[in-house]
Amino acid sequence: MGALAASFNRMTEALGKAQAELDALVATLEQRVEERTGELREAQAQLIQTEKLASLGKLSASIAHEINNPLSGILTYAKLLSRKFRMGPPDAEGVQAALQQLALVERETQRCCSIVRNLLDFARQREPSFQAVDMGAVVTEALSLLENRLAIQNVEVARDLAPVPTVRADFGQLRQAFVNILMNACEAMPKGGTLRVVAREVSLPGYGGRGPLSSTGKSGPPTRFAEIAISDTGSGIPPEHLSKIFDPFFTTKEKGTGLGLSVVYGIVEKHGGKITVDSRVGQGTTVTVCLPAAAPGMA
Repeated sequence: MGALAASFNRMTEALGKAQAELDALVATLEQRVEERTGELREAQAQLIQTEKLASLGKLSASIAHEINNPLSGILTYAKLLSRKFRMGPPDAEGVQAALQQLALVERETQRCCSIVRNLLDFARQREPSFQAVDMGAVVTEALSLLENRLAIQNVEVARDLAPVPTVRADFGQLRQAFVNILMNACEAMPKGGTLRVVAREVSLPGYGGRGPLSSTGKSGPPTRFAEIAISDTGSGIPPEHLSKIFDPFFTTKEKGTGLGLSVVYGIVEKHGGKITVDSRVGQGTTVTVCLPAAAPGMA
């Protein structure tokens, strides 16, 4: 009986020791997973900033052209006013004309300030701030950043922006995602074309049913989503490339970084949404971003 008790005690001690070792192993694994997750978050943030800088480089030429136009107008009116006042005190009609020209100078200066402010806001690196955001407003601001480039390339923009539910999002990151998508569409139409931007509300059964989020396999009561679809009439994407377009560093462009759509994918996934691409060679491409509506009452 004593031998049996001793054997049982030894077995209990062995089990206790094994459990302690297992607990220590689990704790170590959890710590490593947490560290790795932190590293991945940091890497994703660096990728986002890298792609933002690449986008800024692409925007620089058109932004310079966009600023040059109002600056030329300001310089012209400044010379005219200087010449008039050197000729002597103006009469009432001359004063009125000068005031009109000064108003134009003020308007063009404000335009330059607005362009630079938008660019600086886009370039600024900041901590993500999730709040209630209107996706229609985000895509409208993204379009304004590319307005001059689209005009230079003779790209006609067709907008069909129906009211959509607000989403819980970081405005800056969403804007960057749409700038990247719009930039790709612009690059697909170097000789001009039509860019169509459609916003609509969709209602899906949970996260399942038809539509961009159907692959998640979730079910439940209908959920509201805000959907933005951006279509171009460019060259399209070959079928063999379509499955790789979200892969980091995959690019078919001579000077591409291969990060654009990969960063977009990461941003959309972080916001609990889905991005899909439909493309036909010779006809164009449609990129659809779908995000769940913010909870009722969210500020």
